[in-house]
Formats: sequence, structure tokens, C-alpha cells
Amino acid sequence: MRARVSEEVPGAEADLDVLAQEVTRLDRVVKTFLDLSRPVALDRQQVQVSDLVTEILTLVQPEAARSGVILEWEPGEDVAISADADLLRHALLNVVRNALDAMPGGGHLRASVERSGDRCEISVSDTGPGIPSELRQRIFEPFYSTKESGSGIGLAMTARVLQMHGGSVDLESAPGQGTTFCLRLPVAPAELPS
Repeated sequence: MRARVSEEVPGAEADLDVLAQEVTRLDRVVKTFLDLSRPVALDRQQVQVSDLVTEILTLVQPEAARSGVILEWEPGEDVAISADADLLRHALLNVVRNALDAMPGGGHLRASVERSGDRCEISVSDTGPGIPSELRQRIFEPFYSTKESGSGIGLAMTARVLQMHGGSVDLESAPGQGTTFCLRLPVAPAELPS
């Protein structure tokens, strides 16, 4: 496929590289989460959080543009964490995709990164319809979905990935005022003040 597309579409090499990386990442994530209760070995490495968020927003940019969603990115202080990059990438992508799904007629998606003491906070906010309070209690449960065609695995996987990293995920939402997800992760030990 790479040879055929490269001949017909010069400059497509970078897109094919992204496609190949995403297929490999998704294969690992699917294998890892076939059983949500199975122990998972993390492949930890130092991850620059701003780079990770930039990568996710670049990946979803075409989808956002098709839906009329404007992406706003506030990198803030660059923070390093010790994390399994593939799993964290997937967790963040689940949150971003849910935000996009909440705004099929357009809106704003804002992402930011902040350091708060020994924690890194990644916030993803949308201007969608919000999540009613009675549904917020169950939003991270496996196999629970508010979407007609949803599997109910995405946010459950996100919560599990954050928990495996010693972090957490929560949300704030109000009907008609959008939703903000906050992913909190420990800062890499080398980044902690002495």
C-alpha cells in the first residue's frame, strides 16, 4: 500500500507513517484491554505531556474540522511524567474523541496542561450539551454508554489507565454548559523539586 500510494500521492509518506503507528498502538491497546481485569505491565518512559497533547490534537484535527469544532490548545508549563506512552495516548484520545462526539454541530474543544504540586493536570473542555448529573455517576463504568452506538469501554479504559499510573480522572459538567475532563498524573521523579 505504501509503495502504491507514494507513487500516486507524493507527500503521503508522513500520513502513512502516522497510520502505521496508530495501527500498532491500537493493536497493543486492544490486546491489553481485552480483559479489563487482567493485570497489565506498563512500559514506562519519560513522556513530555505537552508533546503528547499536541500529537493527539494533530491526529483529530481533520475530524474536528469536519464537525466545525475549533481546537484551542494552551500548553502551559511543559511537564514530564513517567508513563506508558501508548496507553496514556489512548486514554487521552478517548476523552478528546468523546468531546468531539458531544459537538456534532460544531463548538470549541480546549486542552490545557498545568502542574499542580507533584501532579500534572491535563484538562479537556468542550462546549457540548453537558452530561446530566444522573449519568455522571456511571460514566466511567465498563460497558455503560450514553451513545446509541457506543461500547462503554472508552472512558472505563481511560479511568483504568490513569489508575494504573497512580493518577485519576474526573469531570465537571452542567447541562447546556459543556464538560471538562481532568486527567491527573504524578510528575516524573526527576521533575520534582529538591
